[in-house]
Amino acid sequence: MSRRRPRRRAVVAALALFALPLTLLAPNTPDAGAAPAPDVLPAAPRAVASDFVGLSIEWSLIERYMGPTARPAFVQLLRNLGSGVLRIGGSSQDLMPFEPAAPNTDEIITPEDLRNIRATLDQASHGDDAWRVVLGTAMSPPKETRPFVSPEHAKAFATAVRETFRPGQVIGIELGNEPDLSYGASGLDRYVADLPVYAAAISPTQAITPNTSEDILPWEQIHERTVPTRWFWNWQQILDTQRPVHSSDHFYPLARTCVNKPYRCPSIPALLSTEHLASLDYQVAVHSADAAQRGLTYRLEETNTAAGRGADGVSNVAASATYAMDMMFHVACPQPPDRPGSNADCRIGGVGVNLHNAEVRAFFEPEEGNGYYNAVNYDPSPAIGAPTAQPEYYALLLFSQFVQGAKSLRPVDTGTEVQGWRADGRLVLINKTDHPITVATPRGFVDRLTPYDPTGAGRTLDAPQVRIDGQAVRADGTWPGFRPRLTHQTATTLVPGEVVVISNHP
Repeated sequence: MSRRRPRRRAVVAALALFALPLTLLAPNTPDAGAAPAPDVLPAAPRAVASDFVGLSIEWSLIERYMGPTARPAFVQLLRNLGSGVLRIGGSSQDLMPFEPAAPNTDEIITPEDLRNIRATLDQASHGDDAWRVVLGTAMSPPKETRPFVSPEHAKAFATAVRETFRPGQVIGIELGNEPDLSYGASGLDRYVADLPVYAAAISPTQAITPNTSEDILPWEQIHERTVPTRWFWNWQQILDTQRPVHSSDHFYPLARTCVNKPYRCPSIPALLSTEHLASLDYQVAVHSADAAQRGLTYRLEETNTAAGRGADGVSNVAASATYAMDMMFHVACPQPPDRPGSNADCRIGGVGVNLHNAEVRAFFEPEEGNGYYNAVNYDPSPAIGAPTAQPEYYALLLFSQFVQGAKSLRPVDTGTEVQGWRADGRLVLINKTDHPITVATPRGFVDRLTPYDPTGAGRTLDAPQVRIDGQAVRADGTWPGFRPRLTHQTATTLVPGEVVVISNHP
């Protein structure tokens, strides 16, 4: 069954012509010193997955998003996106035991948590599988702080999952969160020995691996192997040890803490830089190719703007939406910096992303507030009211409406600093700079994601909010709808941080 949401009904006839006066990027011959291309690539350009968009939520926050009082608005936020994937996990999955008979609390996983997730999927999906879920469970070396971790624990969790969810709702179970950290860079042998044991314990539910946390480094250093990279280059061994239902890893361009590591330091210019985007391109290209060689798909199951729960003034402002929109294109169609133009036809790439959401400081302290990078904020009060859309959510909303499910995707050279992509009959333009830019464009129906400063001070990249076509998501989670404007102009000006979609029909 297709998970792609029906397009809006046309209110006027489609325009007769929609010839883009822009240049599609053409493949180039790789440099002699470039990394070898994958041995096996898809025979044809890939479509954008119909459930590309997604959210990642810590186990410690299930009640805050999917409990009875929060669920109605959260369900509506998911419905606005049409279809997608929830990922429940993160560091909490290795810290929180599954307790099948215990009263429900924020510090353990219980059958009540599973039922809350099931109810959310049922209500968001309108009876089909428009929304599915990835569930994380613990897999790591035992420690005094987590003595419960074992194959037997994973088996009990998987059994409860199968008893709770309908067939098809659960894509798979993530075995461990960032095992390259929990096992350590030198613990690969132990990990690959444990992996088949844990996979057998959760069978017949399928495993998702490796779920690694790649270090925040310039791509050139990873490519040249001049720095320690934990398990970056061990994906093939891991995937060959235990075949997952799909492969996944994590990416953060920046980190809230960056002592003696200036490359990691969060700022708006760093977040929107070509330098950090190239590191994402490199990681996705390498690992999605590793997966494709084995007939597997690749999903970026945890990502956001800055590790460590985000950075104030960077992760919670309009620039985060601009980044998220750009990032999703580069996961769907990475442009390897070591082989420019080699993936201009989008033959390799990811099938989706999950923007991570967490508490601001520590697990089990939700009342302290939201992580700065949350795409959807939970209510930290005792009332546990409606979750609310934040800037990154609007990027998910725009991408799900105009790009998700596209049969073809191509990068476009706009001849300016504006980034361009063509998805089927739509042109998407992204201005990541700090100044307005005018781009030659075709006539068509225009939708805009624009920074919004309610103070009237005119802030753009650092504005606290964004709007799409001047519209905001309502307090109950409903979306009033897109309001495209027909333009016959041959040029479009984008303000800093703005994203423009030009379609040949509304």
